[in-house]
Amino acid sequence: MKKLRHFHFPALLAAITFIFAGCGKSTSENQSPTPVAEKKAAPVAPETIRVAYAPVVLNIPLFLGQNRGVFQSNGIALDAKVFTSANDMINAVIADQVDAVTGVSLVPILNLEAHQPGRVRVILHSQMTDDQPYDGLVVKTATPIQTLNDLKGHKIGLYPGTTAINLLKAFLKKKGVAPEEVEFVPLPPASHVSALQSGAVDVLFAYDPTLTTLLQQGVFRKLHGSVYVAMLSPSPISSSIISRKFEREHPEAARRFVRALDQCVVMARQDPINARLSLTNYTKLPLEVIPHVSLVADTLSTETSEASLQQFIDLMVDIGELPKKIAAKDLLSPTQ
Repeated sequence: MKKLRHFHFPALLAAITFIFAGCGKSTSENQSPTPVAEKKAAPVAPETIRVAYAPVVLNIPLFLGQNRGVFQSNGIALDAKVFTSANDMINAVIADQVDAVTGVSLVPILNLEAHQPGRVRVILHSQMTDDQPYDGLVVKTATPIQTLNDLKGHKIGLYPGTTAINLLKAFLKKKGVAPEEVEFVPLPPASHVSALQSGAVDVLFAYDPTLTTLLQQGVFRKLHGSVYVAMLSPSPISSSIISRKFEREHPEAARRFVRALDQCVVMARQDPINARLSLTNYTKLPLEVIPHVSLVADTLSTETSEASLQQFIDLMVDIGELPKKIAAKDLLSPTQ
């Protein structure tokens, strides 16, 4: 077993014990008892909401909120459904199989709005910066590749699909590197680490937790920080959405869900250690990696930025990821 880097098991075990001790307890359960003379509020009847999510770092607020009983305390019976593909989650919304999606890439949402406008509302989005990156370019420590200008004739491994390759080509052009002089190798996520280790690729365009996993091994280093941030900072790379159909038909449940999600984001901001540790319940990440993953900052529902979303939309149009320009305000506007 590899030695842990700058990490102590007693602290981890104490933190995990603290989390598990709070699992299933609502916010109200942790407050002081209500005085006898004080009139108790009537119990809130729970409303069910079907939520799609992926077991990834971007969903830390959801995981932390589930551990702490935030949704239950807001009268929400959360029917959480696990997916591994962003496109599958969006299709589930279209098919009315789920009512909301959390921590999902913004790109398929923008494509949905371009082709079928008015289906979903963006509740909140990320505001990623270089201080809290989700992606980066990684190489072996001993490689002769020292700067982006050394990429000529080398292979870059990246996610399948068009978003990663179109973004990376635009990024390289911006940095003065000719994309046609680099070979792009689409790889399934499960083979990213092995491809870089074996030399099948010389550089990996990695997302967390793969990014953190590689950097913690000591034989890899960053060639460059976040590509997304280099193109737009802060970057609304991910978002949480809710079906407008569900909001129209169940306005009270939607309101409770948004309120609960806001509380989850605040908790993650205030308690980053236990926020990261919530990954132990929902992912298969090694314990030595979890304390080091980046906490990508999310807005509250009251902090969303139309300007930031519009800049991201315009960028996606420029690199060929969107067929046409759409209005950010339409994604953020209240459901009527």
